[in-house]
Amino acid sequence: MQTIKLPNGKTVAHVNPGEAQFLYQEIFAERCYLRRGLELRAGDVVFDVGANIGMFSLFAHLECPDVTVHAFEPAPVPYAALRANAERYGIAGRFEQCAVSDVAGRGKMTFYTDTTMMSGFHPDPATRAELLRRLAINGGYSAEAADRMLAELPDTSQVIETSVVRLSDVIAERGITSIGLLKIDVEKNERHVMAGIDAADWPRIRQVVTEVHDIDGRLDEVLTLLRGQGFTVLSEQEPLFAGTDIYQVVARRGDA
Repeated sequence: MQTIKLPNGKTVAHVNPGEAQFLYQEIFAERCYLRRGLELRAGDVVFDVGANIGMFSLFAHLECPDVTVHAFEPAPVPYAALRANAERYGIAGRFEQCAVSDVAGRGKMTFYTDTTMMSGFHPDPATRAELLRRLAINGGYSAEAADRMLAELPDTSQVIETSVVRLSDVIAERGITSIGLLKIDVEKNERHVMAGIDAADWPRIRQVVTEVHDIDGRLDEVLTLLRGQGFTVLSEQEPLFAGTDIYQVVARRGDA
């Protein structure tokens, strides 16, 4: 397993260094999952759905060492890095190789070996290419340079089968009474993840932060769902994602 030393001095296992650096910038430098009033408290349970190599799990552990993390990552290679990072830093919790959705069982997903963060149940090569192009341009590359990089990017997609769990089943099985922060980043499957939370379990959740792909009105659906569950909700689009369908939604309870 390859490792990389991050700017904060921590060494982590990774799948490719470019993604690890991107995740570090988003999660550690920009604190993308802990803004707009979100906070971690001693003793919190944190759910990391779509954990990839576990960068957010590590962030939560370093931010508040008393938290317990429940992380879910279906793809074998990022999952191996997630386990390695959890063991290296002694992160308390459980780290499962599985996907999360509205129905438990088995499922097939597309795994991109070169852009693992874009892996998921809803592959769309054209949309993926346009997203990569937009991110490159928003990141400072010219349109011509972005097009050249995409032209040289090989198709390394693989279809893999994975087990799938529902969050309410996990909550019941593990006897979890409260979740301080539910983080979701699952490439267009976020609405299905939330559909796997029973009405009786929503009051157990104090805060939610999720990436939402606004396809066919899904952003409004997520905002309406979370408001209906008693959260104060905010949505925003980071400058890097301008011109894409990707938004971040933050939800807090009034007493959070």
